[in-house]
Amino acid sequence: MTPKRAIFLQTGIEALIPVLGYFYWKWDASFILLFYFIDWILFWVLSLLKARKRIGFSGSETEKKLAIRHLGIAFLCILSTSLAVFFTLPNIHSEFSWTERIYAFLTYSDIGIQQGFILIPLMVFSGYLTYKQQFLLPQLFRKYPVSWFTRESVKQGIILSLIFGIVLAVSVRVRFTDEILLFGTVLGVVVYRLVSRNSVMLP
Repeated sequence: MTPKRAIFLQTGIEALIPVLGYFYWKWDASFILLFYFIDWILFWVLSLLKARKRIGFSGSETEKKLAIRHLGIAFLCILSTSLAVFFTLPNIHSEFSWTERIYAFLTYSDIGIQQGFILIPLMVFSGYLTYKQQFLLPQLFRKYPVSWFTRESVKQGIILSLIFGIVLAVSVRVRFTDEILLFGTVLGVVVYRLVSRNSVMLP
C-alpha cells in the first residue's frame, strides 16, 4: 500500500466512527462534537508528550520555550472553541442541556455496555499505540525539532476557533439543523486531515 493510500484509509476509518454513530448508534450533533472534543484533547496531550520527549533529549531551553508557547496557544484555542460550541447548540435548541447530553453520551448503551466505558479507553489506547509505533519506536525525537511536534496543534486550534466562532455568530440568527452541524463537522475534519497529512509527505 502506498503512503497516500494509507492516508486515505486512515482518514476514512477515523471518519467512520462518527458516521456509524449517527446511523447505527443514534448519535446526534452533540455526541459527534463531544467525540471530536475528546479526540482533540488526546491529540494535545500526545503533542505535549512528544514535546517533552524531544526536550528531554535535546536539553534546549529555546525548544522548551517554543513548546510552551505553541501548546499554550493550542490549549487556549481548545478553551475558546469549547465555549463557542457550548453556546452554539443552546442557540439552536432552546431546551438543550449540556449536562444531560454529556451524561447521555457517557452512559449510552447499545449492547449492554455503556459506551463511555468502551469508546474513551479505546481512543486513549489507540492514541498510545500511535504514539509508541509512529514516534517512540522510530525515535523521531532524535531527528526533528520540537516545532515539528507542536505546530500542528497551534494551526488546528486557530482554524477550529475561527470556524466555530463564525458558527456561533451565525447561529444567533440562523438555526442550523443537527444534520448540518454533524456532517459539516465530519466533512471539515476529513478535508483538514487529508490536506495536513498529505502536506507532511511533501518534500
